[in-house]
Amino acid sequence: MLFGCIHVPDFPVQAALRREPIPGPVALLDGPESLLKVVACNDLARNAGIDIGMTKLEAEVCPGVALRKRVIEDEESAQAALLDCGYSFSPRVESTCPGTIIADLTGSERLLGDGRNIGPLLLDRAEACNLKANVGIAANPDAALCAARGFRGITIIASGDEAVRLAHLPVRVLKPTPETLDILDAWGIRDFQSLAALPPIPLTQRLGQYGLHLQRLAKGGVERELVPAEAPTLFHEDIELEEAVELLEPLSFILNRLLEQLTARLRARSLATDHVQADLFLEVHPDRELSAASLPDSIAPLHQRALKLPVPTQEAKVLLKLLQLDLAAHPPQAPVKKIRIEVRPARIRLTQTGLFQPLAPEAQKLEITLARLRAVAGETDTEGRGRVGFPVILDSHRPDSFEVLPVGPDRDDQRALVASSRLALRWFRPAVAASVELMNARPVAVQFRRKKARVVHATGPWRTSGAWWDAKESWNRDEWDVHLSVDGASGLYRIFLDHRTGQWFVEGMYD
Repeated sequence: MLFGCIHVPDFPVQAALRREPIPGPVALLDGPESLLKVVACNDLARNAGIDIGMTKLEAEVCPGVALRKRVIEDEESAQAALLDCGYSFSPRVESTCPGTIIADLTGSERLLGDGRNIGPLLLDRAEACNLKANVGIAANPDAALCAARGFRGITIIASGDEAVRLAHLPVRVLKPTPETLDILDAWGIRDFQSLAALPPIPLTQRLGQYGLHLQRLAKGGVERELVPAEAPTLFHEDIELEEAVELLEPLSFILNRLLEQLTARLRARSLATDHVQADLFLEVHPDRELSAASLPDSIAPLHQRALKLPVPTQEAKVLLKLLQLDLAAHPPQAPVKKIRIEVRPARIRLTQTGLFQPLAPEAQKLEITLARLRAVAGETDTEGRGRVGFPVILDSHRPDSFEVLPVGPDRDDQRALVASSRLALRWFRPAVAASVELMNARPVAVQFRRKKARVVHATGPWRTSGAWWDAKESWNRDEWDVHLSVDGASGLYRIFLDHRTGQWFVEGMYD
């Protein structure tokens, strides 16, 4: 059996500084605004005189100490990143407590080597997530946990050497209750070796089974099963800005950091994403008496944008460019105060490529090109149909009935075009109004766009009608295919008579 533990000292502080590192002493404040107190600090802050429980006024007296407000979302995000570090080495990872995980490394020696090789890999993975951690590797989970909490850097304990290697660690590493710690201190028990040397029966009589369990932990002899953490269905990163951001350029800089962290977490689990949602929380000005209820309908305190990719990707630059183009086309209507990026995990899609070049355009570059086209041409037309994508004819007899679907390699509707002798009709949108002369109920001349053309040959009529129950969607018309000749030139056109209005139109021209 082999277990590895990653422990992050001063976890709340490191979680707060993961996105915005601050050199020097740092202390975190929490509580009501009228009574903020220090709840966490780093070693530099302790050396500067900061103690847990200090009020904000007392902490401000210490020179050079940066004070920050505690944000629970930062700690949740850092804990999720820590779990991702463990999942990159083992499918069984336990979220033991905030800032600490334990991974079951049994069997990984064949792939990664022994503990001396695995330890630096665990440490490098944590540092890639901007977390400075300690690593403990032992034959049981609790021995690895005590080693990571008590020793700096990488500690490897061979099976059977737990009691000797842990002997000089202080008792507080076991995290006993304050009452138990006071009792042990009164007895003069301050390290693991002294606790392990106590007689078990008198210890149990005074401290109960809890005291006996602490003694077993001090000896490194507790055997237990890990409680694996549940794999998340969504990955998200949040950041709350001190100053609201109005321009897209600084907003893109922040989005880039969040996307890089998310893609790093996905790569750690050998996953990708094909769905990205950006929630931008807009700034509300209390001094202007604006609230969510008083904002006009056109402005909402939350600006949401979603991207759906045809192929999963792990590239943060691709996701950033797509978000930039989308936000440029749909900018938020107020300064952004908080950002939340959420991605849905998906399996990596592997494709066969040529020997020297891809067999098809890269999906990421194609998606960016389509996003640029949507930014230029617009997303939808006047009838709500998409402008960029793959046209599909709807199962309807209504003329010009089609929709444009998003481009994706897995769609059943996207088939290769087959060469055919059929004519292609170039639709006029909207249809061109025309004046038609009839003889024996057949068209003999058509006038449109200030020109009059003679009908050489006409075929029809074909009457189509439908949706009679809906006044807006109903249609009733006669269609003709006509061969027109004007000024020595000729062409094939489709014309129709709208029976609802009695007006003739030229619908299109055959190529």
